[in-house]
Amino acid sequence: MTKKHGVLGLVGICLLIVVLSAAGLASDFLTRLDLDLDGLLLILTCLLMGLLFLIMLFVIAKEQGWIPQRHKKSAEPPAPKPAAARAVPAKPQAEEPVSVRPGEGK
Repeated sequence: MTKKHGVLGLVGICLLIVVLSAAGLASDFLTRLDLDLDGLLLILTCLLMGLLFLIMLFVIAKEQGWIPQRHKKSAEPPAPKPAAARAVPAKPQAEEPVSVRPGEGK
C-alpha cells in the first residue's frame, strides 16, 4: 500500500464520520428530541465527532498541499542590526576568598 492510498483511506474515514455526524444532527431534529436530555447528548456527541474529524481532515489536506499555505508579506523593513556590545570592565577580585560556611572567615 502506498502512502497516497493510506492518505485517501484516512480522508475517506474522516468524511464518513463527518457525514454520519451531520445525519445524527438531522435525525435529532427530525425525531423531535430537540432539548430533551437525549437530544442534547446526541447534539453534543455529533458536534464533537464532526468537529474533531473535520479538523483532522483539514490537517491532512494542509499536509498534503491540497490547501495552499499563506505566506505573510513583511510590510516592515528588516530591523537594523544592534550595535556591537561594549566590553564590560572586569571586576577586581576580592583579596581574600570568602567562605560560605558559618563560623569561617572573619
